[in-house]
Amino acid sequence: MSVTLFEPFRAVFYTPVYAAHALDAYGAEGVDVEMVTAGAAATVDGLIAGDTDVSWGGPMRIQETYDTHPECGVVSFCEIITRDPFFVVGREPRPDYTHADLMKVSFRSVAEVTTPWLCLQEDLRRSGLNPDKVDRVVGPSMAENADALRAGDVDAIQV
Repeated sequence: MSVTLFEPFRAVFYTPVYAAHALDAYGAEGVDVEMVTAGAAATVDGLIAGDTDVSWGGPMRIQETYDTHPECGVVSFCEIITRDPFFVVGREPRPDYTHADLMKVSFRSVAEVTTPWLCLQEDLRRSGLNPDKVDRVVGPSMAENADALRAGDVDAIQV
């Protein structure tokens, strides 16, 4: 049996899937898995178009898809990651980091998917902070944001 799997992007929190693929755990069960890094929007679009058999993504991707394609029939059937797996990474060490620190720096959030910023906004609110007051840039990819962090063009990024 052959299966094409679309992933939205490469991320450390998907390591269990990568390890299973690298160790040929799928092959040991008689399944040939071709993993394709398709981009966030292409994961569900690929399912609808028949370009992939399986994709992964968060619940927001499914909800957004049903908003635009109510007849799509796409379903979620398992969980790979629990809670918010994204990180805030700063240019300078902050061993005593609190969410209030984010209010004092330039920040770039994840642009590829919506869930990370939604989760971080809730974390800020629970800390008594207004997410609208974050000096946030939206749009560049996580890879571009990492480059900007290394270049000193931004103080913190979400990855």
